[in-house]
Amino acid sequence: MLLPPFSILSTWPEPNYVDPDRKGNFMAPLTIVMMVLCGIVVTLRLYVRSFILKSFKADDWLIILATITAIAVSVTCILSQGAGVGTHIWDLKQDQVNKVRIWSFATQLTFTWSVSLTKFSILLFYLRFCTTTSFERAIYASMAFLGAWLITWTFLIIFQCVPISAYWRLPKAGDKCITLQNELHLLHGCTNLFTDILVLLLPVPIVWTLQMPMRQKLMLVGVFTLGIIAPLSAILRLIYIQRATMSWDASWWCFELWIYTSLETHVAIVCASIPSLKPLAIKIFPRFAGSQGYTNSAPMEINSFGGSGMRHTHFGGSSSNLSKAERAARVMSIYPLTSIGGKSERGESQESIVPSGSGSDRTVDSIAGFSPNGAPPRVPPKEGVIETPVRSGAWDSRRYGDDRRV
Repeated sequence: MLLPPFSILSTWPEPNYVDPDRKGNFMAPLTIVMMVLCGIVVTLRLYVRSFILKSFKADDWLIILATITAIAVSVTCILSQGAGVGTHIWDLKQDQVNKVRIWSFATQLTFTWSVSLTKFSILLFYLRFCTTTSFERAIYASMAFLGAWLITWTFLIIFQCVPISAYWRLPKAGDKCITLQNELHLLHGCTNLFTDILVLLLPVPIVWTLQMPMRQKLMLVGVFTLGIIAPLSAILRLIYIQRATMSWDASWWCFELWIYTSLETHVAIVCASIPSLKPLAIKIFPRFAGSQGYTNSAPMEINSFGGSGMRHTHFGGSSSNLSKAERAARVMSIYPLTSIGGKSERGESQESIVPSGSGSDRTVDSIAGFSPNGAPPRVPPKEGVIETPVRSGAWDSRRYGDDRRV
């Protein structure tokens, strides 16, 4: 423990151990509310992953560990208030000062691990929609940097003093502590803010270049930029780190510092979990589910001319005079993402979109079953469908309806 010089001690007033000034008792209620809200969001996320998507991945395990360590951060903050945080240092007895320092040590360590596990979880989530090699390399480079940050600060926090107990007790002969501990705490806050911004902005350039409607693009960017709340919490925390380190009355200024410390850990977890709740929101509010991929009758209007879709697409000239093969070739030229049993321009198989077949009739009918005026075929009736093989060149009205024309 670093002791203030005599010139500082001489300016302190007489201690008041009976009724000292306190900043308040609202740290515990605020922290408990944050823990409950974070626990609800994480529980919903795990429900979606386990029962709706049935896809429990590594980022979900990491968010569980992050939540556990975030709860540990909040518990140490609450216990530190009982020890004397929020009270002037000169109104605390030596045993209270020791307890304040112990909980400060524990808070620093658990906070470092909680925010790091949350950021690792977010980076693993980014890998799910990684579409380019450069983005993948950026994610792994960020993971390596974050891992180095975590190991470095874990070592520096634990060994601020040697032996470790010298951090919270009165100095003894042979104790060695880092003399620039205040600067060390400021550096920790600054580098943590840098990693927050790094993880926040990493996917924005890639998302902005995706080929999707502008509305969906803005919504996706908005989901990611929701995480800006965590850097804002880090900035507020950094302000109170500066106030606590610039004054020997650290127990007084750490009151707000521990509130923002707990806030940052829980807010980061909530922001990391919100994107995973979309399937649950769609299940509860189906009207908010946007149409994605391909509809029952035509491919999604991603690459159509003028964005008008197939309903207004003409093949040029009289389509009735074209052979089936020519009509199929023109459709594929208009919708390049539509292929038969092959690879699209994104390198993904489109067999689930357009079924493939070995026979020529099935291949052409799958993609060129249009009426002569270029309109899309009607959707097959949902009821009364009789799965009967269709002969080549014949029409089965029992399967597709009587008014569909080829």
